[in-house]
Amino acid sequence: MMKKIVSLIVVLFATLSCTTDVKFNNPGFQAYRDGNLFRALDVKATRSAFTGDLSFVALAQDEKVEINISNANVGTYYFGTNDLSTNAAYSSTFNGLALSYRTNNITGPVAKMYNYMINEGTGYSTDCNLLNGVYVCGNSHATTSTGTGSGLTLNVIANAAGHVTSVKVASPGTGYKTGDVVTILGGGANAKIAVLNVEGSNGEVNITEYTGDTVSGNFKFNAVNTSGNPLGGELVNFQYGTFYKLPIQAIP
Repeated sequence: MMKKIVSLIVVLFATLSCTTDVKFNNPGFQAYRDGNLFRALDVKATRSAFTGDLSFVALAQDEKVEINISNANVGTYYFGTNDLSTNAAYSSTFNGLALSYRTNNITGPVAKMYNYMINEGTGYSTDCNLLNGVYVCGNSHATTSTGTGSGLTLNVIANAAGHVTSVKVASPGTGYKTGDVVTILGGGANAKIAVLNVEGSNGEVNITEYTGDTVSGNFKFNAVNTSGNPLGGELVNFQYGTFYKLPIQAIP
């Protein structure tokens, strides 16, 4: 009989512990900052009734993460681009040392290109091999049409008509900034695409659920040091970020 009572107490304790854990993480906001767990002790999500912008402010001991997005619709939004309404920031005051980081527009190696072509160009199928119904051109050098970047090479995919339909960064080069337009050499040397963001200031937030009252999703970003304090690193990295069923407060 005593064994049954002890077993029942253990089960009840385990059940209560699980329930408490679920309650703690609903709502919740956490990520890994430079490999260390950032778990918000307090988080607030607000949405502007005027602009539709969605913002998060997550506070932990001596740390703060801010994320601003141009709207709350389900989808992916990128940091470090020309859309300054979508950005991320981090600040800390460990041991009295004040540091701040933000996804500003900076110059550097290319992180990501836009997912649409400015000009699909012509003649690229002659330099490519047909693979699974598309022409894969391998590494194609790109020359800068605007800006001063150099050394970028792209993995290019073209269709049967010889038009470039998409690209991926093969070698990031150096000296590029968001919005720079590059011309892809090879083919007719007339396909053009723009730089979305660069290494050191990039990332994305993905809204997976928006009910009007709550929002859920995930995020990651690199942000550059804006405090000017040489004791801080040049950038901060956030990975595996999640936010779950955060209540949204309406603001003007």
